[in-house]
Amino acid sequence: MDIKSKSSHKWGVLIIILAVLGAAAATVKLYPYMTNKARDYEAYRTSRIKEKIRDYSDLSTQVMNFSYVIWHQQKQEEAGRIMTYSETYLPGLDEKLRELQRTKQAQQLQGEPAAAGNETGKTGDGNDSDYSSYAEELGSGPYDVDYYNDLRNQMNKAGNDWENYYRRYSSNLFYRVVGANGETLRSNVNRPDECFGKPLSDKEREFVFTVQFSSSGSMKVTDFKGDDSDWFTFLQAMNRYEFYDPLVSRTDESYPYSGVRFLGPRNMTVQFRCFPDKVTNQALNMDGKAGMDYQSYIDSSYYPVIGSICFFLLVLALALPAVKRFEIGRSALCRLSFEPLSCMGAVWMAIMGSGGLPASMIAGTMDGRLGEELLKAGLLPVSAKAMAVLINILFWSVVYGFFYWGITCYRAIFSLGFWRYCKERTWLGRFLCFSQRWLVKMFNVFDETDWESRSTRMIGKAVIANFMILTLISCLWFWGIGALIIYSVVLFFLIQKYWGQMQEKYNRLLEGINSMAEGNLDIEIDEDLGVFNSFKKQLARIQTGFKKAVAQEVKSEHTKSELITNVSHDLKTPLTAIITYVNLLKQEHITDEERAAYIQVLDQKAMRLKVLIEDLFEVSKASCGTVSLHPENVDIISLLKQVRFELADKIEESGIEFRFHLPEERVILYLDSQKTYRIFENLMVNIIKYGMPGTRAYVQVFRDQEGSVVISMRNVSAEELKVSPEELSERFVRGDASRNTEGSGLGLAIARGFVEAQEGSMDIEVEDDLFRVVIRWKEKRKEPEFQEFEKWADEERMEDEGSKEEPVRAETEQEKDTINLRTVTEYKPLD
Repeated sequence: MDIKSKSSHKWGVLIIILAVLGAAAATVKLYPYMTNKARDYEAYRTSRIKEKIRDYSDLSTQVMNFSYVIWHQQKQEEAGRIMTYSETYLPGLDEKLRELQRTKQAQQLQGEPAAAGNETGKTGDGNDSDYSSYAEELGSGPYDVDYYNDLRNQMNKAGNDWENYYRRYSSNLFYRVVGANGETLRSNVNRPDECFGKPLSDKEREFVFTVQFSSSGSMKVTDFKGDDSDWFTFLQAMNRYEFYDPLVSRTDESYPYSGVRFLGPRNMTVQFRCFPDKVTNQALNMDGKAGMDYQSYIDSSYYPVIGSICFFLLVLALALPAVKRFEIGRSALCRLSFEPLSCMGAVWMAIMGSGGLPASMIAGTMDGRLGEELLKAGLLPVSAKAMAVLINILFWSVVYGFFYWGITCYRAIFSLGFWRYCKERTWLGRFLCFSQRWLVKMFNVFDETDWESRSTRMIGKAVIANFMILTLISCLWFWGIGALIIYSVVLFFLIQKYWGQMQEKYNRLLEGINSMAEGNLDIEIDEDLGVFNSFKKQLARIQTGFKKAVAQEVKSEHTKSELITNVSHDLKTPLTAIITYVNLLKQEHITDEERAAYIQVLDQKAMRLKVLIEDLFEVSKASCGTVSLHPENVDIISLLKQVRFELADKIEESGIEFRFHLPEERVILYLDSQKTYRIFENLMVNIIKYGMPGTRAYVQVFRDQEGSVVISMRNVSAEELKVSPEELSERFVRGDASRNTEGSGLGLAIARGFVEAQEGSMDIEVEDDLFRVVIRWKEKRKEPEFQEFEKWADEERMEDEGSKEEPVRAETEQEKDTINLRTVTEYKPLD
């Protein structure tokens, strides 16, 4: 990522931060609006509740609660003792429990298993035996001591709840129990006759009604006094309790068949007087107006406001990554896997969806509770107010930040595509892909086998994998047979599939081999041949070898053709001259001077023919490696100077100025002096023949870093070199394509052959018209002979220095070089 893209990314991140902070600030700014909406909702809710009061469901419930408590008090007076609600409303339950205990003890004494069910017989009322028998016929199971104890506890708990309601509503719900003659048996007011005899109130709604319980336990409402429009609604609410058993809603489905029945009030008449609005308001814990809490925010404006802001962030999170220069959503933070991201999203949805925590934050801020807590912490009023705003902004920044980040992560579903997202960004997808690769690798083990390595490891993996699968199948017991069948079918189709693929790859390889056998060496096999990939590689090597062999054969045939042409041309020229001058010599009337001139020409042409044939023999020996060498310690510096001396006339005639950069000390190499002389001679003659007159040629000898002696010769060619450096060292190749210059075209070929025969290397470099030859030899010599040679040279030098006679001086530099070369080449080791 370059500097510009990094800067763009920073701008994108800044836009996101500002958007989240702006959304948080907008939410806090909308707190007053949300509060007003919550108040409006509470006002509406209060009016609806007041309308709902007219259904009288709460009043009817409290009437029945009073009736149950009144009947329980009456039964205690009749019994003359304190009774539990289970004794009042579940008669016979205690007797049944005692009988079950006696039966259990008797069976334990006799060694028999204790009976857990109900015994037949009459306990309680006369219907107990019928209920028990019916329960056993339905197969509901036995009812043990624990079941009846739990039933008794449920009944006593219900009675306690009735008593609590009785005490709570006694100040608003008045009653009196009326006897058979109209007398008052009990009441929760001091003067019941006066209370129930006065007329109804004109200011508030007031009811007076009578509830009668028959001998069978049914309930009905009579003598209703109040607004006639409320009579039908109140009657509907009371009709729910006509035949009502409170234990049905507190127990399970087995209760009706347990042999124990709830017996409610009977043969009892109760007259009630109340203000229904007060009873209902008290039930709702209200005093005429609603108290506003966090639920009011949730039910009014919370979801629209938060939903609108989240929708804005949703659009921004989906649209902003589309601006590629921002590079949003490409960091590792936005590549979280689907499963942990969904878990965090579920937590976020639970918090924000329920609305309890954020709505409590809003309510606490608007009613001042948050500020009060901050004041208690010791903050100043101004600081507390600012801190409360800051806390709210931070809270909503975190909420919206998580929302924006989650949407950015989920956006990859659209950018990557559904299937790629499943494979790359879900744990399940990764596991399935891993399982797929593992199964494919397991069943494709032979297709990817290196047949040149040992097969023990591969076979071991296959056997272990199959063992693990069969082990898992065997753990299924009987169902393992079905799993084994499925495994066998799947294995059959997989083997059939891969067998078919191997057949296709084998046929493709066979087609390639047949095509090569028919002479098509350019065929390419690009397909993955699996197990046959090694064969494909070997086939490619064979194909390359065949191509090289064919190319070499074509080149050899071309060389042979050129060899015949060039040899014919080069031998034909002197041979034609020889024949011509022989015919001239056969003439009768030629003078002695003409005969001498003809013989001289014949001698020159014959020598030329001899040189060509010798060169041909030399290059043939060099190419076949049959050159006979006579190596000895040779000073190549002196050898180069001798070549320069021998070619001095030709160098002067060529017009090329030779510059020699030779070291002053000797450079001794273990070489064949004659072959080395021929190398230098051929190279310098090549410069003389094909160099541009008036230019300079450079001959240099030095040692490189690898310890080799380097002989470099470079010059400027007279003609444009259209031949590659590789072709110049071939046989019968000349710098001039017209072959007008004197020579056989074997000079460079002979030089290369002699250099390589002496374990050296010769490189030819051509750059435009610049021609350069570089010869390298490892510096080595035969030490014993060299040491004797050095000893002899030192003695000769000492004798020359001690001699009183004038040393013989060479007249020219060329003569001096000849003496030095003769000293090197004619030296024989001492015995």
